[in-house]
Amino acid sequence: MKTVNFIVPFLFVGFSIIRAQIGIGTASPNANAMLDVTTTNKGVLFPRVALVSTNSASPLSAHVAGMTVYNTVTNTSVASNPVYPGLYYNDGTQWLRKSTWNDVRSITGGSINDPISLITADVAAQTSLSTVLSTISFTLDRPSTVEFSANVSTRYTASGSNTTPLSDGAVKLCTVNFQFTTAPSGVSTTAFFGDHSTSYTNSLSAAGTVTGDVYVNPYGVVTLPVGSYVLNLRGSVLSGTAFRIGYGGGTRDMINIKATPLQ
Repeated sequence: MKTVNFIVPFLFVGFSIIRAQIGIGTASPNANAMLDVTTTNKGVLFPRVALVSTNSASPLSAHVAGMTVYNTVTNTSVASNPVYPGLYYNDGTQWLRKSTWNDVRSITGGSINDPISLITADVAAQTSLSTVLSTISFTLDRPSTVEFSANVSTRYTASGSNTTPLSDGAVKLCTVNFQFTTAPSGVSTTAFFGDHSTSYTNSLSAAGTVTGDVYVNPYGVVTLPVGSYVLNLRGSVLSGTAFRIGYGGGTRDMINIKATPLQ
């Protein structure tokens, strides 16, 4: 009977320990945390494993939602689901890489230089005219979400002149967008994306002077596979009357392309 009296209190103590929060480096773990690690000069080291691909659970036996590991290898044997060194978490069906600021890559842009010199084009009445404003080549070594943006100035003057003001009062329509001319299989080289359009109507006042630059801001976000790309920034215009358009004559033109790896 004495033995039973000793064992029962011990079991209750053990049960309390199991249910309590665990503190490492602290005697008073946070009540909302099951595990509270407190330190001023050390970190938490996640399990280091060699993943096979994002869609394979290996070296685990199954996908487990919430599982977090540090992958130590680059493995591109499954081309559509490669993995690279870094912290990965599992959503229950696949591994997802935790991107950091160091992963984000600026392909072009990020400076104060004006990337577009003045480009002029004479547009015939009732005719659409497309002009390539800039061509950019780049290569992605990982599947990425790529952000494309631009700020392009436009000026509208009489046909054949960079300075003669318009006086026709007709609406001029302008669209600036992006188009791949070279891309890996599965990525369209005929579709346009990131379109931004604006319209311009000159004043019919006696002065009829040019009032300044009108800026167009194309923007698009596209998920792209590994491979080499050639991209055109394009401007397209249309009007019922002839005129001249000038692209890139302003002081705040810019083109930015930023890639964030998905894996």
